[in-house]
Amino acid sequence: MNRTLLTEAHVRVEHIPAHKYVGIWDINATDYASFWERHDCDSICGTIDSMSHVSHRIVTCHTAGWFYENGRKGYFYGFGVPYDYQGVIPDGFEIRELPASDYLVFVHPPFDYLKDCAEVMERVEKLAWNYEPEKEGYEWNEEVCQDYQRHYPEVIGYEVLRPIRKKTD
Repeated sequence: MNRTLLTEAHVRVEHIPAHKYVGIWDINATDYASFWERHDCDSICGTIDSMSHVSHRIVTCHTAGWFYENGRKGYFYGFGVPYDYQGVIPDGFEIRELPASDYLVFVHPPFDYLKDCAEVMERVEKLAWNYEPEKEGYEWNEEVCQDYQRHYPEVIGYEVLRPIRKKTD
């Protein structure tokens, strides 16, 4: 492994405006691998690619992530669209409205997918799932907004986004 991977992960805050999300939500899938064990990758990815012309500029095509439903964590895959989107919803997909939120973005910059992917993903996810936002005056906002995952190794790297709000006491 490239030793620089150990020091390159970092955290930033990003605001994501209100938008809609067109995707497949699967409460029985808990991550990327288990989602694709249950769904046809070629069909879903082809549908998403065919919709790229309407995708949101921040929540782009092939943005995935985690959602919470009745105390359970599931996984989703699809693409964001602007809040005013009134267009086609592909068969098998559903659309949900999501409010604006600030997100903590746990990032690793571009890397060699074949060589370092497993370690990069493990490192970023460990940081994301163990982070305590209270130190900066925030709390998680996951009962309202979903967590996102952006994975484009050679261009943006790997990112896990978790919604936050100012802590109230």
